[in-house]
Amino acid sequence: MATIESLNGTPNGTPASGAQILAARERPHVLVVDDDPDLASVLDVYLSERGFLVSQAHSAEAALKTLAATPVDVIITDVCMPQMTGFELLQHVRERVPDADMLLVTAHSSVKDAVQAIQAGAADYIEKPVDLRRLHHTVQMIIERRRLRHRVRILELSERPTEFEGMVAKSRRMLEIFSFIERLARYPTTALITGESGTGKELVARALHRRSPLADRPFVICNCSALSPGLIESELFGHVKGAFTGADRDHKGLFEAANGGTIFLDEIGELPASAQVKLLRVLENREIRRVGSPVSMGVDIRVVAATNRNLAQMARAGEFREDLFYRLNVGLIELPPLRERLDDVELLCQHFMRQFTEKLGVEDTRLSPAALDAFQRYHWPGNIRELSNILERALIVARGAEIGCDHLPSEIRAPAVGSDSASPEEEFPGDLSLRAAEREQIRRALDSAGGRRVAAARMLGLSRRTLYRKLDKYGIR
Repeated sequence: MATIESLNGTPNGTPASGAQILAARERPHVLVVDDDPDLASVLDVYLSERGFLVSQAHSAEAALKTLAATPVDVIITDVCMPQMTGFELLQHVRERVPDADMLLVTAHSSVKDAVQAIQAGAADYIEKPVDLRRLHHTVQMIIERRRLRHRVRILELSERPTEFEGMVAKSRRMLEIFSFIERLARYPTTALITGESGTGKELVARALHRRSPLADRPFVICNCSALSPGLIESELFGHVKGAFTGADRDHKGLFEAANGGTIFLDEIGELPASAQVKLLRVLENREIRRVGSPVSMGVDIRVVAATNRNLAQMARAGEFREDLFYRLNVGLIELPPLRERLDDVELLCQHFMRQFTEKLGVEDTRLSPAALDAFQRYHWPGNIRELSNILERALIVARGAEIGCDHLPSEIRAPAVGSDSASPEEEFPGDLSLRAAEREQIRRALDSAGGRRVAAARMLGLSRRTLYRKLDKYGIR
């Protein structure tokens, strides 16, 4: 039995609150691996109280199963374990989950072991009996180094345009999403992609599949809003001959077709309540049953769902099953609207123009500075899909010439900032109303920021969302 030197989280012995140390949504996941259940439980309780999400495994083999199913940040493992040692586990982890950090714990204090552990790729090394305060400090240091590596990687990527599985971006927010997709893809975790229509949710789903170990397996798309209300169960899970009128032969459903791979449930918020119940059972039991069949069949499948609706709000209102929402909301990816990533507009324009030039067989065409400025001022209610459609149409209209503002739709050919038609309050010189003063202040900020809304919002001390609302309110483009 291993001994514990200290159970005090703070100098006065009061355990620190997890909420005080780490935000709930950013809780690092720690896997404790030890064949001594008592020690594993003590470490679990101690680290959980300090804000970490903790899992236990009582053998190296069990740890590898956990790693195959769940993203883990730090692995704390005993060195001396039966069947597979901590050093052997380290080698497996380096091959399978290279971005996970390992902290080795040993009762055999020696410089040789420490050097061997670090050379083999361990993040650090501590000795038994375990000093919990030192353990906590060491894990925090490992987490901080991980965050620093992540920030450095994002900064390196931001120095050059990044293309990722058909998506392009240089904004920090999108680069962080690309990084998360890359990490999440390695695990069979259910994923939920949210975002407005046209933000690229299907591209993200495809990226999750292509970057996963299932890349050579089926990728099946199901648009939940397009399913026939009377045939939803049959479409999803299949039916046997004679199950209902018109069922003249056995039919394989979408889940069965995707078995071994990924099924993408687009517009999941449109799924009727009856189908939500059956989907929940599939996620819980990993089994499906064809309509009319008494036999269930197991499925090994990854579920990726997407919606442009607020499922949490729908669940609170009783419009979507709360238990299904929690089942889906494991790996959450929130895509920002294009108006919140205007730094990417020029890069997206170049990306689509290269595609359409080849597709349409037209000469290489450039976007005029005025047209690009208009694109960067526009609020893009249709997001990237709208940008793509407008560029394709502009290329056809321009016929190989430079794309100027006259080739763009009227809603994008906005007048220069400050030249839009006056509101009733401004028809009177000397109007001193608060409304007119706020409108003028917003105009001046936009002028100073060269029309860039994000920069203007910073100058005004407003959130981007608040600024967009005020722009709509005052009719400022």
